[in-house]
Amino acid sequence: MNRTLLCRAIEGLVTRCGYDFSQHDRSYYPSSLSHYPAAFLSTPKFVSVEGRKHGRITYNISLIVAQQGAKLSPTERNELLARMEEQLLEIFVELSKEGLVAVVDNLTIAPCAEAVDHHGAVAMEARAEIETIF
Repeated sequence: MNRTLLCRAIEGLVTRCGYDFSQHDRSYYPSSLSHYPAAFLSTPKFVSVEGRKHGRITYNISLIVAQQGAKLSPTERNELLARMEEQLLEIFVELSKEGLVAVVDNLTIAPCAEAVDHHGAVAMEARAEIETIF
């Protein structure tokens, strides 16, 4: 239940930023891309649970956002990366305000080292540990 609610919350925040959302295993990203801007959420990984009937569940999250970048100059690419970083930070700040989220911890945001498509997309990845309440 928490996983479903967490994914829905992330989807809502990402689509409000104008991204086309999809949730797949990382290996499916190139084939699942239909248009830009796009966001890909990997399946949340269950890390730990505290409590039985009431408690906390921790998930590792990986969220990638991508925009068209094949014809951008290096300066334009860096500006786009900066905007995407700000958007990802805002998404996780807003996620921390969701009712089921107790803590967003160990957030890292960095440009993707590997290509997410075959068309020269500019991509940023955010990783975090999300502690949810049940």
